Amino acid sequence: MTTRSSTPAPDRKQGGAVLIVCLVMLTILTIIGIGTTTDISFQSNMVRNSQLRLNAFNTALSELNGQYRKMVDENSEDILTEALSTGQATIPAADLTQTSADNPFDQTASVVYLEEGLGQITGTTIGSATSNSAYYFELNSIVELDNTGVGSSQTSGIVRLAPTE
Repeated sequence: MTTRSSTPAPDRKQGGAVLIVCLVMLTILTIIGIGTTTDISFQSNMVRNSQLRLNAFNTALSELNGQYRKMVDENSEDILTEALSTGQATIPAADLTQTSADNPFDQTASVVYLEEGLGQITGTTIGSATSNSAYYFELNSIVELDNTGVGSSQTSGIVRLAPTE
C-alpha cells in the first residue's frame, strides 16, 4: 500500500531563473576581476618607469659628483684646457666614474667653457680683471635609456682662476 503525502507538489514554473541569476553574477565578477588585473598591470608599469627615472637621475648626479671630485682631487687641467681652447670637451667613456657591467644607461659627460670674468667668492671680488680673472665652465652629465625616453641631465658650474701673467 502506498501512502500519499498531503503536501502539494513543488511549483515547476521557475524555468531556470536561478541559472540566469548565477550567470549574471559570474559575468559581473569576471568583469571586476579583469578590471583589477588591468589596473594592477598599469600600476606596475608606472612603478617601473618611476624607478628607472630615479636610477637615471641618481646615475647622472653621481657621475657629475664623481667628475667634479676627480677634477678637484687630481687637479686635472687637461679637460678644462681643451674646453677653453675648443669651447667644449667630452670626457672619454673610459674616464666615466659610474660605468659598470649591469648599468643599462648610455652616459656622456662634457665640460663647456662659458666665459671669462671677474673671480668672485661670496660676493667679494678677488682682484682686478687683468690680474685675477676667472674662467667659468659648465660640467654636464647626461644619462639615457635607449628607446624609452627615460633619462636625466645634470649640470654643475666650475670656476677656475685664470693664470696670472
